Amino acid sequence: MLALAVLGFGSFIVILMVGLVFQAPVIEVPDEAVLVVDLSMSINDKPPSMTIDQLIQEAISNTEIPQVGLRSLINAIEYAKTDDGIKGIFLTGNLQSINFGSGYAAVKEVRDALVDFKTSGKSIDAYLVNAMPRDYYILSCADRVYMNPFGELMFNGLGVEMMFYANAFEKWGIGAQPVRVGTFKAGIEPYIQDHMSEANREQTMVLIEGLWDSLATEVAESRGIDPDDLDVLVGSNRSFDAEVAKEAGLVDELVYFDEILDHLKEVAMDDSDERTFSQIDVVSYIQAKPVNGSSSGKNKVAVVYIEGIIVGGEGDPNQVGGDRLARRIRDIRLDDDVKAVVLRVNCPGGGAQASEIIQREIRLLKEVKPVVASMGYVAASGGYWVSTYTNRIFAQENTITGSIGVYGLIFNVQEIANNFGITWDYAGTHDFAGSWTITRPQTDAEIKQLEDSTSWYYDQFLQKIAESRDMEVEYLDTVAQGRTWLGKDALEVGLVDEIGGLADAINHAVELAGLSEYTIVDYPRGNNLDDLVSALLEGRELDVSMDPATGLMRQLQKELEWLKAFNDPRGIYLLPEINFQFFK
Repeated sequence: MLALAVLGFGSFIVILMVGLVFQAPVIEVPDEAVLVVDLSMSINDKPPSMTIDQLIQEAISNTEIPQVGLRSLINAIEYAKTDDGIKGIFLTGNLQSINFGSGYAAVKEVRDALVDFKTSGKSIDAYLVNAMPRDYYILSCADRVYMNPFGELMFNGLGVEMMFYANAFEKWGIGAQPVRVGTFKAGIEPYIQDHMSEANREQTMVLIEGLWDSLATEVAESRGIDPDDLDVLVGSNRSFDAEVAKEAGLVDELVYFDEILDHLKEVAMDDSDERTFSQIDVVSYIQAKPVNGSSSGKNKVAVVYIEGIIVGGEGDPNQVGGDRLARRIRDIRLDDDVKAVVLRVNCPGGGAQASEIIQREIRLLKEVKPVVASMGYVAASGGYWVSTYTNRIFAQENTITGSIGVYGLIFNVQEIANNFGITWDYAGTHDFAGSWTITRPQTDAEIKQLEDSTSWYYDQFLQKIAESRDMEVEYLDTVAQGRTWLGKDALEVGLVDEIGGLADAINHAVELAGLSEYTIVDYPRGNNLDDLVSALLEGRELDVSMDPATGLMRQLQKELEWLKAFNDPRGIYLLPEINFQFFK
């Protein structure tokens, strides 16, 4: 009876989903409306995609964070610029992040599109209740910024909070034996010590200061505030309440939401008696309008998204499986309709072997078609490894890249197991036959071989970059050493070719291929399960608020997800110094 009940429930869910797929709701677009861009979403580089398991889990747990593809969002804003039916844009909400979504590079591309939208003469209005620096960075570009009288603006600089496990590992009896090449290659520090090294602190400060300078400069320009005055304001306030924010010029008016409805009705040219204004949300607008860029001709420009940590094998949906991505690139190489390829890299690296498997396919692809790299929020370590052989590398000023270094990390559980009465014994034919066990620490001889392998990978890393970018190995070693660079600095030291976003990279690929007509195709292409989620959960309010304790637990959960990346068969990794998901 239990089995029949489970089978019946599963069948019901499947039938319901299939029915919803074929009965997608018709989106009604008003003739004249305001385009509402609610930032309470994760802006991911790759098109949104959701598995059935995720769909069911979100339906049961009553939680949902919408995901929107970066290119679709930017194209929607660009399309709205010339759409006579769109009279203006209304910004609100707080950015969310799934995987590596809503990174500073993606957020900058969205903000640039909004600034360009204003050249049409149409206005942008923004409303905030509580906003963090990343939220305000976007909201500040509006013509008018409204704030709730009881709101709070946390525009107080940027910081990175890192979590360290060494003391916990010691307490629990978990061993971690590291080797590394590169003074700044600090990705293993959380597992072997309880604080940042001086080298890591130095490069971290350079990164966050550079990010903040770029962000604050644009905010100051949009708000008409002297950058030095803004710096003094930020340095003297933990946060800005509504009155202080208005007095400082960070917002224009203090109003409750209902008090700006009349203004938005005027923007939408809405003279109806409705209590709200004529509007369409950006997700519906993307679905209802042809906003996905050029779509003419048989020729294809493939945009391949490399988003997540690189792991061996297939990987899960939020990872970059080396075998899975290599197979996809191989298929694109053999597809005669694909004339050019853009790699959108939002990846902090991962396993060295998997990174090389991907790079090999990219090199073969480049032999027959132009390949351009577009670096997103982070394209570091293994993310740089897979980018270096492309025809041209684009990065944003605030992209985090470089981290050219290698480390090895071997865990063992001997002590914790012994504490619970578990022991092992072993017999083998040769001295190194049991080298990859986690039941004991590595011997000195085993560690020596790991060190040799790590050094070899570092040398290979340098030689590959030197060959692909026509640089001297000796010079590269001075800018490598595991150090991370912002895009604007990486341009100066020769690690990237040009500052620009995804659209710039696509245009360059089109130029290299000599195309006049083409269709842009995303890989992976995403799916329409987001539509299913919206339909299945129709009428449910979205609550993305989070208390501090829950936030800490979710951060710990995300941090521990990184342990899944340690599956390289040789134990050697091209991973970053910082978990870039936790820039605050």
